[in-house]
Amino acid sequence: MRIVLLNDDALPDARGGAAVIVDKLKNGYKKIGHTVLLVTTHQDASKGIRIQTDNVISLLSIYPQRKRHRHCVSHTSITSELEKIFQEFQPDVVHAHNVHSHLTYKSLEVAKKYTNNIVLTAHDTFLVSFGRIHGRHFEKLTSMNRAVRLHWWNHVLAAGRKYWPLRNWSIRRILKKTDTKVVAIGSAVSSVLEKNGIHVTTSIPNGVENWKDLSLKEVQAFRKQYNLTCPTILSAGRIRTDKGIDALLDAAELVLLEAPCTQFLIIGDHENLKPHLKNRNNTVKNAIVTTGWIGAEEARIAFLASNIVTTPSLYLDNFPTVNLEAMAASKPVVGTIYGGTPEVVNHNKTGFICNPRETEIYANHMIDLLAHPDKAKEMGEAGKRRVEKNFSQDKMIESYLAIFTSPNKSTTS
Repeated sequence: MRIVLLNDDALPDARGGAAVIVDKLKNGYKKIGHTVLLVTTHQDASKGIRIQTDNVISLLSIYPQRKRHRHCVSHTSITSELEKIFQEFQPDVVHAHNVHSHLTYKSLEVAKKYTNNIVLTAHDTFLVSFGRIHGRHFEKLTSMNRAVRLHWWNHVLAAGRKYWPLRNWSIRRILKKTDTKVVAIGSAVSSVLEKNGIHVTTSIPNGVENWKDLSLKEVQAFRKQYNLTCPTILSAGRIRTDKGIDALLDAAELVLLEAPCTQFLIIGDHENLKPHLKNRNNTVKNAIVTTGWIGAEEARIAFLASNIVTTPSLYLDNFPTVNLEAMAASKPVVGTIYGGTPEVVNHNKTGFICNPRETEIYANHMIDLLAHPDKAKEMGEAGKRRVEKNFSQDKMIESYLAIFTSPNKSTTS
């Protein structure tokens, strides 16, 4: 098959998990004999309107972000370039991912001229929401195992003056008109989409490749490079309040009282970490080690060089790939109740699930694993078995290939 992948950004510059999954799919589809083209975007005008290298085309997309919620539906220059690309490539399948910032949902209408096999993977809830879903009402519904029904006032609160009331209606119209199969990456995303008027064809969880242990020398070199001399708890991703950085730092204070020789390795933009550390005591500040953004291979070493991985998000964090990578590295996970983490991490078996706002409980889970390394090892090994069985990259690819030609009806995967 000739497959076009659409995603607003791409590795190595992208920071979101969707780009990582798209890269895995691109390489996976190609490896088993399909002809693959990834269409993405860049925001540097000096690079020109169109950059083409091997099986990747990047289109220039620059516009005022205040117009994002209108732009996500359609933009003339992007549509024009996509027409040319689809005409040249003649795809059998168009597999869209995040298109809500630059490539636009109009891309699905362009694709419809060339193929009836159009799939959109919803990596998040932006098909129905104007921002990340969080807040006390969301937290209360999560505790009741219920999905959020969003209203116009929720959108206004999220978008402010950038709110455009026709956005969601326009997206639903395009999905229906193009008969696009919407795939959610997990039940947390699927439930919200269905609750808010988007028909989900199936759920296909993200997957990762099997990880082989690296040499002890490589792990030791990484720990030496970042001066990691104590048991290490890793957190990776964008550094924001809703990602749980403050919840982690609150818990770190308690962890360090019980296990003073503990370090917290944080992968992400270390500049964004500074304001969160400003009013922390020196014990916490001295226990923090930051790498900044690092490449996939070095990140892999970081997981293997750590003892515990934590994902403390306070919003509907859809299906954090960090959990899968931790389990692939045989590390136990202390994860959040919010979003897709409970779909991956088995409480008391491959790690712990808790509300990061409950600081003492959250900290005690990490203290428990630090105090009982045999337990941590057992959970990590159980996690590796679980990810290999249920969340493998090969299984993810097989599931997508099956849906490309399946009828557009509600199923589960």
